[in-house]
Amino acid sequence: MKSLTLLAPLLLCVTLLFSSLNVASDSAAEALAILKWKASLQSQNHSVLLSWNTSNDPYTKTSPCAWFGIHCNHADSVTKINLTGYGVKGTLHSFPFLSLPNLAELDLSTNELYGIIPHNISQLSKLTYLDLSYNQFSGQIPPEISHLLHLQTLHLAGNQLNGSIPQELGQLKFLTDLALCSNKLNGCIPASLGKEYSF
Repeated sequence: MKSLTLLAPLLLCVTLLFSSLNVASDSAAEALAILKWKASLQSQNHSVLLSWNTSNDPYTKTSPCAWFGIHCNHADSVTKINLTGYGVKGTLHSFPFLSLPNLAELDLSTNELYGIIPHNISQLSKLTYLDLSYNQFSGQIPPEISHLLHLQTLHLAGNQLNGSIPQELGQLKFLTDLALCSNKLNGCIPASLGKEYSF
């Protein structure tokens, strides 16, 4: 019985150690995923992205939380990316949607991003705020955006989007702020979203 009592603190320490290692591992994985997207950008040497690197600093080497425009929770997992108005140029094809499970806010507005909005944006399951407005995105609004069930804000205005407004957007029960103007869209806002929206 005494040996079990002595083992309890040791087991607790081992458990805490493995927990911290898992957190560090997850954070490092997020950092590497973000760096892959940075490498795909035409503006990867932009001054605002210079902090996005695996430097010799022990913290920034394994965590993106000190990088410009990136915010994390207490577990060092990325919850917000805000690069609005910094002239970032490139596409979202290499954006690490699946590698950022806790991302709640993504603001890439007023940049020089182009191409289609990828269907796998739906993998950002905790997203509440998405602003891709005033870029050069083309193609259709992916109906998979309707899988972002916690989404409250969706700004896609000022792009080159075309086609019909997906009626699947009506499934976004928490959506209170929708901006689709200055595109080449047709059709109607889903009736379930109410009449206060326009495009």
